Amino acid sequence: MEFKKITNKNLWDVVNLQVKANQKTYVATNTVSLLEAYATQNENERVETFAVYEKDILVGFIMINFNVFNWDGAPKVARNNYCIWRFMIDQRYQGKGLGKKALNKLIDYIRAKPLGEGKKIYLSYVPGNEWAEKLYKEAGFVPNGEKDGEEIVLVLDLGGENNDR
Repeated sequence: MEFKKITNKNLWDVVNLQVKANQKTYVATNTVSLLEAYATQNENERVETFAVYEKDILVGFIMINFNVFNWDGAPKVARNNYCIWRFMIDQRYQGKGLGKKALNKLIDYIRAKPLGEGKKIYLSYVPGNEWAEKLYKEAGFVPNGEKDGEEIVLVLDLGGENNDR
């Protein structure tokens, strides 16, 4: 599995990735995500977007950010930590273990602290998205009692001292 930066070469292929119809209420489109990433970068915040490839086939999209704590309503754990802001596997490639493989690779990537010295990774999911909840909890993410809007926040400790949990 390989993560590649979003460029003009793969942009439209990433935009055209889709989740299943019954999952559309759980995740923003990749178009919206890329627009948010662009605007966030223009505010001098740290964000990265990746196309996810398995054996040279585009299978998903990932977006992470670091230390976004100045937005209204952001969970406390956002301060000085990593966020898996978007995570999706295209409907054609779901159910093949690629989400688990991509998530584990992403956690390893974040452990190298590419954007800053965070001690935790957090993410959130829409209640009722049982697939996401199961995937994230199996990877070691646990609820910390916070919500991001209506979404449930889960946190993975990267080691070190406990901060803003």
